[in-house]
Amino acid sequence: MFFLITIGKFAMAQQFEESYDLNTEITIKGKIAEVIQRQHGPIVIGILKQDKIYHVLTAPGWYIAQEKIELKLGDEVVVHGAKFFSKNGELFLIARSIHNISNGKIYSFRDEFMKPCWRGKGNRKFIPQ
Repeated sequence: MFFLITIGKFAMAQQFEESYDLNTEITIKGKIAEVIQRQHGPIVIGILKQDKIYHVLTAPGWYIAQEKIELKLGDEVVVHGAKFFSKNGELFLIARSIHNISNGKIYSFRDEFMKPCWRGKGNRKFIPQ
């Protein structure tokens, strides 16, 4: 049973990695209300805009640490990202970039071809080969 759950997480991760669709790209501005780091997959941040929380898929934890990306509770951010629905029908945004207004930094998560910036960097890969 554990094996099936692990496979599902990697399948979700691969689906997220390959699913950036420019046709569904939106921009939202709000405050970081939560930061969720799971054992596998991307770090997810919850952005509070008015009375709604938008869950944003960012990058693997190792990439966030390597690039010294700072996303803290209460930070005001502008997220550019594509809408993505999980197999359960849950809405996420896949981050292309995040402008952290609180610290003045802009973080990129996708290259000019919309591929993840962490793909192929170093020996670590997001999806095990």
